[in-house]
Amino acid sequence: MSRRATLALAAAALCGCFSYSPPLPDAPPLPDAAPPADRVLPTLPADLWIHVPVPGAVCGNGSTAAIGVNRHPGASRLLLVIAGGGACWDEETCFVSRTSVHVEEDYTPAILSTEVATITSSGFDDRSSALNPFRDAHIVYVPYCTGDLHGGDAIQTYGGRTMHHRGGRNMQVILDALRSAWPELSTVHVLGFSAGGFGAQLHWGHLAETWPDARLSILADCAPMAEPPAERYATWRASWNLYTPAACAACATSFAAYGEHHDALHPDSRVALTMTLRDEVLEQFWGAPDYEARVRALLDVLADDRAIRYFALDSTQHVITGDAARLRTSDGTLLADWILGWYEGDARFRNVGP
Repeated sequence: MSRRATLALAAAALCGCFSYSPPLPDAPPLPDAAPPADRVLPTLPADLWIHVPVPGAVCGNGSTAAIGVNRHPGASRLLLVIAGGGACWDEETCFVSRTSVHVEEDYTPAILSTEVATITSSGFDDRSSALNPFRDAHIVYVPYCTGDLHGGDAIQTYGGRTMHHRGGRNMQVILDALRSAWPELSTVHVLGFSAGGFGAQLHWGHLAETWPDARLSILADCAPMAEPPAERYATWRASWNLYTPAACAACATSFAAYGEHHDALHPDSRVALTMTLRDEVLEQFWGAPDYEARVRALLDVLADDRAIRYFALDSTQHVITGDAARLRTSDGTLLADWILGWYEGDARFRNVGP
């Protein structure tokens, strides 16, 4: 099997656990490591998934958040997988419609075990396969349980119930722990799906600054930072206290400004964005009947970016890397080839439109 086919099949397997579907039934729990996380990580058993609580990180219900860690002895590379699963910002979305996963429950070893099983089925934690591009890397899975695109730092009360939108602070605490455990890495690959893709872009600067000497490559699947309607964006920012880089004044009123800001500061990064023009899930979250026009406007902005490249399809599908082996743009570019170009940093990694 070729490397291209391997990446395509892995993407297909990974895709399943990063949609907006309800969680699967509990699997047998993973081992649980005692905090503090930064001291635990270097001592974890090799090449096994371990549930690691992270003191200072919390889920929506206020319980301690955790990460999944698969440590590889002597690794100088890291694969960071950031989960998605909706978003919420008021009583209706968080507790009635429940448009974001895990915000009302403890993130247990059993839930994490179910989700990292999808990474195992992708083959990314198969240390024996020469075709696995991450066989010699540490792998860390960042779950999603805060409803805020991994970007918030607020505690809200909705209809008498407390909601901890602490995803932004969680990510910083997690990155601090990872840096303490593995301060010198040569390469950091980040895979973010849906809400996790937005989180990867919001924290692009944090990722680059955590390991300043490492090569940083981010792939954000169906997470275009197109402009939401001003009222919707203001609601998100107010509800979540959305993380804003100190030097990005424009980010206070523009979602797209995050990408422009980080692209200017970190042009040596490699950032891949996949998207569909009529994404039926994001259109709902944006609350914008002109969603396609907003995505097209973003594509015009991205055309001048140095680090970012996009793969855009005229489709309503949400999360597309799972179909990487069959999806093509109108010029015939196969998504699997484009992803491989991102991974290897060659000429295949370019802007391709619908």
